[in-house]
Amino acid sequence: MSIKTFDSLADLGDYYSSEVFRSMDDDTLFVFDNRQYQWLRYRWSQGRREVRFVEVISGGLPIVTQIYP
Repeated sequence: MSIKTFDSLADLGDYYSSEVFRSMDDDTLFVFDNRQYQWLRYRWSQGRREVRFVEVISGGLPIVTQIYP
């Protein structure tokens, strides 16, 4: 089960022990859950106060860049 919100990119990456990636198309964030062996999509909330869970990715990822660490 994925955590629904995080306060920062560091909290998101540290919780999953993974790098955090951002889509080149928009501000969608991706992180790999090593426990469940799946990619998760997150997005900043309005005002960038927290990072919110969107969905589990079942297909491939878009073009991404690493933003944390």
